[in-house]
Amino acid sequence: MIGPLAGSTSTAAAGVFVESGAEGLGRDAFLRLLITQMQMQDPLEPMKAQDFIAQLAQFSTLEALETANLQLAILQQAEVTSQAVALIGRTIATVDDEVTGVVEAVTFSGGQPKLLVDGTEVDPGDVVRVW
Repeated sequence: MIGPLAGSTSTAAAGVFVESGAEGLGRDAFLRLLITQMQMQDPLEPMKAQDFIAQLAQFSTLEALETANLQLAILQQAEVTSQAVALIGRTIATVDDEVTGVVEAVTFSGGQPKLLVDGTEVDPGDVVRVW
C-alpha cells in the first residue's frame, strides 16, 4: 500500500502528484490515488475489503461535501444579488459619504452585483447607510 503523502512542495507517488499548497485532495486526485494504490498493492497481500470500503466511503463523503459547497456558493450568490436588488430606489451612502444617492439599477461586474448610483458603480459591501 502507498503511505500518506507529506513533505515537500510536490510529492510524486507512482504518477500521482499532490501539491502541498492545495487545500487538500479533490475528487480526481483521490480517485487517482486510490487506483494507484490498488495497482501497486502486493498481490500476495491485497487490500482488505474493509479498507477498500472505508476508502470508498471517504470518497462518497468527499463528493457530498463538494456538492454541498457548490450549493452553498450558489445560495450565497443568490442572497447577495437579492440584497442588491432590494436597494433599487433606496438612497444609500458609502464610507465618508464618498457616494450618496438613489440606487438606479444593479449591474454585474465579474459576476458580482454593483449598485448604480448617479452613473457610478458601487460595491454593496461599501454601503454604510440606507434610507
